[in-house]
Amino acid sequence: MQRKRLIWQLYPSQLLITIIALLVAAGYGAYYLRAFQLAQTAAGLEARARLTQDTVLALLIKNDLPTMQAFCTTVGKSSATRLTVTAPDGKVLADSDESPNRMENHSGRPEIIAALAGRPAPYLHFSQTLQEKMMYVAVPLVQDGNTKGVLRTAIPVTFIDSARREIFLKIALSCLIIALIVALAAWFISRRISRPLEEMRLGAERFADGNFTTKLREEGAEEVASLARAMNTMADQLNGRIKTIARQHSQLQAVFSSMVEGVITVDTEERILDINQAGARLLNLDPEKLRGKNALVAVRNLTLQRFISRTLAEARPIEGEIDLTGRGQEKYFYAHGARFQDAAKLTSGAIIVINDVTSLRRLENMRRDFVANVSHELKTPITSIEGFAETLLDGALDSPEDARRFVEIIAKQSKRLHAIIEDLLALSRLEQEQEQTRLALTEEKITTPLRRAIEICELKAAEKKINIELTAPDDLSVGLNSPLFEQAITNLIVNAIKYSDEGGRVLLRAGERDGGEIAIEVQDFGAGVAPQHLPRLFERFYRSDAARSRKLGGTGLGLAIVKHIVQAHGGEVEVTSELGKGSTFTILLAPKKA
Repeated sequence: MQRKRLIWQLYPSQLLITIIALLVAAGYGAYYLRAFQLAQTAAGLEARARLTQDTVLALLIKNDLPTMQAFCTTVGKSSATRLTVTAPDGKVLADSDESPNRMENHSGRPEIIAALAGRPAPYLHFSQTLQEKMMYVAVPLVQDGNTKGVLRTAIPVTFIDSARREIFLKIALSCLIIALIVALAAWFISRRISRPLEEMRLGAERFADGNFTTKLREEGAEEVASLARAMNTMADQLNGRIKTIARQHSQLQAVFSSMVEGVITVDTEERILDINQAGARLLNLDPEKLRGKNALVAVRNLTLQRFISRTLAEARPIEGEIDLTGRGQEKYFYAHGARFQDAAKLTSGAIIVINDVTSLRRLENMRRDFVANVSHELKTPITSIEGFAETLLDGALDSPEDARRFVEIIAKQSKRLHAIIEDLLALSRLEQEQEQTRLALTEEKITTPLRRAIEICELKAAEKKINIELTAPDDLSVGLNSPLFEQAITNLIVNAIKYSDEGGRVLLRAGERDGGEIAIEVQDFGAGVAPQHLPRLFERFYRSDAARSRKLGGTGLGLAIVKHIVQAHGGEVEVTSELGKGSTFTILLAPKKA
C-alpha cells in the first residue's frame, strides 16, 4: 500500500503557521504605527513652539509678563496647545492653562533640561496640573547667544492611546477568529500526525520499563512506519544486550561484594566511583559517603592518593604498601593497582585492590622485638656466667674467697637464665593449649586461688614488710583453672611487691560488677608506670624501667604470662597507673552462665 509522505501532512500546518506569523507582523505594524503617530505629534509641537518663540522672546525681553500670559492663553486655546514659558532657573513665567504663581518650579523637568542643553526632544509624562498624560516639547529662547528662557508646548496624547486601543481591539478580534479557525484545522491535522507518534511514545515508554514483548504497529506515513520498524528492531537488540549486561553485572556484583579484599575504583580525576563493603570496612568509612568524592578528601591519606596517581600514570599494574597509621589507629595495607580503558582505548579510571596486612606487620614487629629481647635477656646471664667462669679458670680458683663469690654470681645468673627459660616454656605451653584445646574450667570460689596466691607471696612480702589485704565475698564463684589462675594472681602480687616501697601495702579485691563481670584487682602504691608505657606493658620482655626491673630480678615475662592465662579463661586484663601513686591491675572474667 502506497503511504502518503509525511511532508504532505506537515505542509498545511506550516501554511497555517505562516498566516499566524503574518498576524503577529500586523501587531508589530500597529505598534510601529503608534510610534509614528507619536513622532508626528512631537514634530507638530516643535513646529508650534518655533512659530511662537519670537513673539514670546520679545515679550520676555520687555519683561511684559501680563501680555505674555494673555498671549499664551489666546494662542493655546486657538491651537488646542498648552504653552508654558519658564525662566532659565525653571520658574514658570506664563502658562496657557494655569496661573504661573500656582505652578511648581520646572527646573527638574526633562524637557526643560534638554532645551537648556540645546537638544530639544519630546517627553511623555503625567501632568499633575491637568491630571492627564501629555507630550512635551521645549525650545530655548535665545538672544545674542544668551538663553533668556524656555518655551514649552504640550498636548494630551489620550487620543493616540484611544486610537491604539481601537486598532489593537480590531487586531485582537481578527486574531481570535483566525485562531479559532487555525485551532480547528490544526486539531484535525495534529490528530492524523500525532496518533502514530503517540503510540510510538507509549511503546518507547514500555521499552524503557523493560517490556520488549509488545511491538509497535508499522502503519501511517512511510517515515512513521520506518521509524516503528527501527524501534522494534532496536527493542529486540536492547532486550538481548540488557539481559547479557544484567547477567554479567550480577556475576560481577556478586564477586565484588563477596571479596574479602577491599576494591576501589576511581576515575581519571581520582574521584571514587565505587567501593565494596570490604574496602569501606577496611578504611572504616561509609561507602555511600565515599562515592563521587576525591580519594584524598574522602580517605585523607596522602600515601593512598599517591598510589592512585601512580596507578593512573603507569601502563602496567603496580603494587606497594600503604601506611594508613594515624588518628589513633595502626593500619597497613598491601595494594595492587591497575588502570582500565574504555572502548576507545583511553584511560577511564583505575582499580585498586587492598589487603589488610596490619596483623602480619604487627606479628612481624613482635617477632623481631621478641627475638631481640630474648637475645638480650639471655645474653646478660650467659655473658656473666662466661666471664666469671673464665676468671676462675685464669687463676681465681686459687683464692677461696674470690672463687666462692664468683661461683655464687654464676649460680645466681644460672637461676636467672633458668627462670627465663621456664617462663618462655610456660608461655609456649599456654599458647599451644589455647590453639589446640579449650581450657577445662571448674566452678570454684574466687577466694580459694586468691588466698593460695597470698600464701605463696607472704615470704616475699615479709622481706619488705608489706601487708597484703584481701577483700572478696566468700560466696562469689566463677569457672577457673585453679592452678593457672593462681599463677596469674601470684605474678601480679609479686610484681606489686617488687615495685612497692618497704613498709607499704598491696590490696587484692574481687567482686561482681553491674554487667555481671567478675573483677579481680591487684593494687599497689609504689612507683607507678608512665602513661606511654601502659599499652605495651603486657608484651614479652617489655620493661617500663629496664634497669630497675633487672635489679629486682624480673624476667620481663610475668605480665605476658598473666595476659595469656586470663585470655585462656575468656577474660581480659587491664592496667591503670599514675607515677608516684602506684598501679592497679584488673582481671575481668565473664559471668557464670545460667
